[in-house]
Amino acid sequence: MLIKKEQSTIRGYFEDASNLSGGNAECVYIPESGDEAAEIVRECNVGKKLLTVSAGGTGVVGGRIPFGGAVLSTEKLDNIIEINAGEKYAVLQSGVIVDNFLKELARKNLFYPPFPTEKTAFIGGNIATNASGEYSFKFGCTRKYVRRIKLVLPGGEVIDVKRGEVIAKNGMFEIPSTGIKFAIPCYKMPGVVKNSAGYYSQTGMDLIDLFIGSEGTLGIIIEAEVDVIEQLPDVFFCAVFFKDSGDAFRMVRELKAQRDMLEGVLCLEYFDGNSLEYLREFCQRVPVGAGGCILFAAQMNSPDGLDAWDRLLTSYSSMDTWFGDTEKHKEELYSFRHKLPEVVNDIVRKNMYPKVSTDIVVPEDKFYDMNEYYLEKLGKAGVRHVVFGHIGENHLHVNFLLENEEELRKARTVYLGFVRKAVEFGGTVSGEHGIGKIKKQFLEIMYGKSGIEEMARVKRAIDRNCIMGPGNIVTVHS
Repeated sequence: MLIKKEQSTIRGYFEDASNLSGGNAECVYIPESGDEAAEIVRECNVGKKLLTVSAGGTGVVGGRIPFGGAVLSTEKLDNIIEINAGEKYAVLQSGVIVDNFLKELARKNLFYPPFPTEKTAFIGGNIATNASGEYSFKFGCTRKYVRRIKLVLPGGEVIDVKRGEVIAKNGMFEIPSTGIKFAIPCYKMPGVVKNSAGYYSQTGMDLIDLFIGSEGTLGIIIEAEVDVIEQLPDVFFCAVFFKDSGDAFRMVRELKAQRDMLEGVLCLEYFDGNSLEYLREFCQRVPVGAGGCILFAAQMNSPDGLDAWDRLLTSYSSMDTWFGDTEKHKEELYSFRHKLPEVVNDIVRKNMYPKVSTDIVVPEDKFYDMNEYYLEKLGKAGVRHVVFGHIGENHLHVNFLLENEEELRKARTVYLGFVRKAVEFGGTVSGEHGIGKIKKQFLEIMYGKSGIEEMARVKRAIDRNCIMGPGNIVTVHS
């Protein structure tokens, strides 16, 4: 076990991509085994010392930033324990970097479908936020791939939770060998496909699903068993640029209406005109005056399938189309897709304001209404912004690029309006990033005060001294 106390050496643990400032802790614990992690948690629980879990630091909601107490970093829990190619699963510790996991799987012609866009994330953080992967349009969220997790509860107990073994009965859970009993939350979750807002709740739910997406507030994941699949067949990337964003949206509508073509689509992304202006600084090929871009990745299943794509793409009067089927061109398009989040994060760090970025998902029949609402309110606000993201899943991110306090105030007001409208439409305030510390007010809008009280009740039942993940999801005091 390593313990770091020198403030100059632990300052990096007080940061993530949210740019939330003011983090502080007295020390950072770095366990080198699950037993050491349990020992640390037990000591903190006895001493009622607050404990924040730190994973890869790629989150955007301030989840790993401590405000007092200590930090437990999972960075040394980084072993890939087993990859079973025959039965298609893998066992790994929570500190394994996703990119390292993907590379090891590739050597065995295997693939982990819900890998996150930011591949430097830890697998434990991936599970703790129920993150949605780069190819979630095709494969869905992390939750469906998690078979088992081993975690340290806030009291220091180590439990193995296997899918299908502990199911809620009569609305109640009992965690084996711990004496912990509690009722499942009774609020109704939104029906949208992607949701990482608050504790999971469904009638007759599985215990494992409560811990998935709990953001380090109910336990520390130290090991996981996940499903993997065969390596994907050959994939091509394509970016289509339009003069008008309306044409980009019409193309998406048509794609969604053609189920046969959608079958092979892995991701379906959108960039607005403002996004393209920033990207042109790094890629001169971006057409001047482009108002929108659709980028997708799809499997090359057959020559007939490629012909169908060609007919669809040539039916639109696009400004330009980039097609990537060679390794070089695929890498260029892949890099293009990932550049914008990097640009946004760089601007946020440079301007030194908190990141104000939506993570809203709405039902299919409300998506275009939501987009019109975005455009109306953004036009009135007059704050620099970019809109991009997972249009295939009705999940666009509005990122405000702030330069002063007045713009921060405006952005937060506009964001609040977006949240209220999304909830009115039956959507979620967080599709993939979680709630952390900076989106808790939105969670109350979504579930109401009674829903927050339900979450607090579950938190107190499992974390009796309220030490774990303080400030994340719900504020609870012992």
